[in-house]
Amino acid sequence: MKIKGLNRIIPGGGNIQMQGGLILYIIDGATYMNNLSLSSFPLWFSSCSFSDKTYVETRDPWHVYEVVNLENRIISLMYSDEDRIELTPYEHSYIRTSYSQGNYLHEFIKEGETLWAFATTSRYVTCLGNYALLWEGLYSRSKCQLISIETGRLLWELDLPGARISGVYPYEDKVVIVWFPPMGEEDKSRVLCVEVPSGEIIWENRKPRYYQKYGDDKLVFFYSSLWEDGYEHGDNHELAELDVRTGAFQTYTFPGYNTSTYVTTVYTDYLFYGTLNYYFFVGAIDLRTHEMLPEVKIDYTPGNLNRISSIGVHEGQLYVEIQTELDHSDIHVLDLDEDE
Repeated sequence: MKIKGLNRIIPGGGNIQMQGGLILYIIDGATYMNNLSLSSFPLWFSSCSFSDKTYVETRDPWHVYEVVNLENRIISLMYSDEDRIELTPYEHSYIRTSYSQGNYLHEFIKEGETLWAFATTSRYVTCLGNYALLWEGLYSRSKCQLISIETGRLLWELDLPGARISGVYPYEDKVVIVWFPPMGEEDKSRVLCVEVPSGEIIWENRKPRYYQKYGDDKLVFFYSSLWEDGYEHGDNHELAELDVRTGAFQTYTFPGYNTSTYVTTVYTDYLFYGTLNYYFFVGAIDLRTHEMLPEVKIDYTPGNLNRISSIGVHEGQLYVEIQTELDHSDIHVLDLDEDE
C-alpha cells in the first residue's frame, strides 16, 4: 500500500462516513454516496450490521430510509418518529428511545404497534442478534443491561461505579464493553468480553482504548500527541492491539515519531490516520506487520479553524476532510496504490 498524490478536491465536502464498501459525505447540506448524489438533505449511515441492506437516517425528527437504488438516487422512507430509532433484526421493527425526567424509555415498535416498554437510565441501544444492550456512556454513568428484543425482559446487568462506558463492540456471540475512568478520578477502568445471552465474562483486563474493529477478532487503536511530550521529551505514540478471543493486549511504538493524531479509520489490513506536525499529513500502518508507511503532506489554505475532521477510503482513494472554518470544510482525495 502506498499513499500517492492529490487526485482532486471536493469543495464544501465533509462528514465522511464509511460502512462496508460504501462511503458517504455531505456537501453544503446535500448527501453523496460513492460519489453519487443521494439526497438534497444530510444523511448518516444507520446501524444495521445484521442486514445486507443499506439504511440511512436523518435526526430531529428521526427518519430511516432504505437505499433502494443508489445509481438511480432512489431512497425509500421506512420508519419515522420524533425520537431516536434503532433498527432491530426483526422485520418491520425498531426500538424507539425517548427521554423524560432522568430516565430513558425504550419501546419496541413492530408494524406500528408497541409490544413492550423498558425504562432505565441507559441511553444507547446496540442490537446483538435477538438481544439489545442498553448502555449509558455519559459522564460517570457506568451501567449496561441486556434485554430480549422479543419480550423486553431483562437478562443481566453490569455496573462499574466510578467509571463510564466509552464504547461497545458486538460480535456473533459476545460483546466487548470498555469502561473509562472519569477525568482526574481514580482509575477504575475495565474491558470486559461478555458472552451473549448468558452474561458470562469470558475475559477482562484494564486496557481501555477508543478501539476500532479490525478483522473478525481484533480491536486496534492508534494515538500520538505532540503536545503531551513534545520533541524534547521523547516519543509519545502507541498502536494498541487487543485480541477479542483471549483478551491479550499488545502495543507497538515507532521510534522517533512524534505528532498529534486527529482521526483514524481501518480499511482492509491498514489503519489510516490524519495527523498534525506543524503541517497536516496522512499516513497508514500495516496492521499485519505493524509497520508505518511513509506519510504524505496535504496542502491547503489555512483559516481560523484548521483540523482533519474525518477520513475514509473507497475504491483505491483516500478521502480526507480538512476543516478550515467552523462552517466550512473541503475533502482532499488522494490516490492509493494498493499493490505497492
